[in-house]
Amino acid sequence: MLLARPDGWYSGGATWADLGWHLSMLSNFAERGLSAVREDPIFPGTRLSYPFLPDLLSAGLVRWGFSVQSSLIVPAFLAILASVITLYFFARRIAGPIGALATPFLLFFNGSIVGCYYLWRDSRISHSLSSTLLNPAVDYSHLPERNIQFSNLVSEYILPQRAAEFGLFLGLLAVQFLWLYWDTRKQRYLVYASLMLSCMPYVHFHSFVALVIVAGFLFCIQFLADPGYWRVIYDWLFFAVPLIILALPQVLWILPVHAGHFLRAQWGWMSGNEPLWLFWLKNLSPHWLVFALAYWMAKPKVKTFYLAFVGLFVLSNILVFQPYDWDNIKLFVWWLLLSSVLAGFFLEQLWQRHSWRGALIGVLLFAVLTGTGAASVYRELHLSWLMFSREDLELADFVRTHTGKDALFLTSDKHNNPVACLGGRRILMGYRGWLSSHGVDYHLREQDVMAIYSGSETAHELLNRYGINYILIEEDKIADFHENLVFFAAHYPRVYSSTRYILFAVAK
Repeated sequence: MLLARPDGWYSGGATWADLGWHLSMLSNFAERGLSAVREDPIFPGTRLSYPFLPDLLSAGLVRWGFSVQSSLIVPAFLAILASVITLYFFARRIAGPIGALATPFLLFFNGSIVGCYYLWRDSRISHSLSSTLLNPAVDYSHLPERNIQFSNLVSEYILPQRAAEFGLFLGLLAVQFLWLYWDTRKQRYLVYASLMLSCMPYVHFHSFVALVIVAGFLFCIQFLADPGYWRVIYDWLFFAVPLIILALPQVLWILPVHAGHFLRAQWGWMSGNEPLWLFWLKNLSPHWLVFALAYWMAKPKVKTFYLAFVGLFVLSNILVFQPYDWDNIKLFVWWLLLSSVLAGFFLEQLWQRHSWRGALIGVLLFAVLTGTGAASVYRELHLSWLMFSREDLELADFVRTHTGKDALFLTSDKHNNPVACLGGRRILMGYRGWLSSHGVDYHLREQDVMAIYSGSETAHELLNRYGINYILIEEDKIADFHENLVFFAAHYPRVYSSTRYILFAVAK
């Protein structure tokens, strides 16, 4: 996730976007301890409304002597490995041994065949198929200009969404217990599923929401199909009661203060003006055909179980569950997971029923289903950008060793801010894209930040009101934030300077 090179630390693949946010939490927790989970490190004074346990775990590892890089990689690797193993054993119950082997590849290498078409077209333009394959300029599983939005899970979900792999593992355990209940009608499995889900709000909230919705659909299906209404209600109380006792307090804690605009109606997710059928045909071809055939061949219990996940898919095409529309993919992934299990079952049935001909068709289908996704994952292995320069690392080291752990800094809102990401200090206002997606209303504070940086008449009063201890002038943000170097140099002592940074201390 962070590769050390002579000129600084580089991000790996799609981690560039959100890694800064996770580093801000991790560093803040490592420096300030467990009490830091009560406050948003990039918007102090506001409750932290984000699943924090994965980053708290990494912060603990840093305190125990792990490097920042290893504290990120080791837990993520173990969570992904555990997810793949759990997925295999779950899929084996439904799809058989061959289908179970295929399922993780079908899930993690997803991508519409339409992406392969555009890859082939670009290779024709460049007159070099090998060059386009070995050095793809774009992610062919995610082409917004072509309205291909349902992107590869590794590239756009597992890598950038650091908590996703932890949520995937816990969610898979919950899904497996739900399936065991569906298959055996033993109440204890509902208790186990509820306990797994109750561990999830502080880990990956979207996965928690998705699987609670799935459980709700399963209850409705059973209630409508089973004549023993009261027995059904009694059974599902074993699921609902632990969830209410254990998960509800977490949900109430983690909900943003301004959560009203999170849930809203939006037909067709990100289809825009395109017909819904055409949007999904482009985004999931030939997956739709394989999923439909697999459903037709599945056993009755598997069909009814899968319908709950279809319900989640339909609902996610009607409602958006957060400010950033694309994040609905965090719910769609659970429908895709069950669909991949069914697709694995279909491939195994081809092998068993049609001998070598079925095996050949299965291999060809497998290649078509995973080709675009494989190209996307391959591209991620070769992407890397400088995230923190040597100068950034030196500034972060000075901040850690020469400023108080509870100090508050005024900085720009760039997402790879060395003070927040590596220094472990709170900043008055961090990256506005994150704040917006977390439901934080930052506009008034944004005006105050600009007023302070410009050296306005209210600058001194605002510095005192917010309790700011240090002011960072950043060469590349002087124009964006109207940073008045002359004003700060005249009123506050300079405590650190480098080519691109000047740090002033605010006397108290």
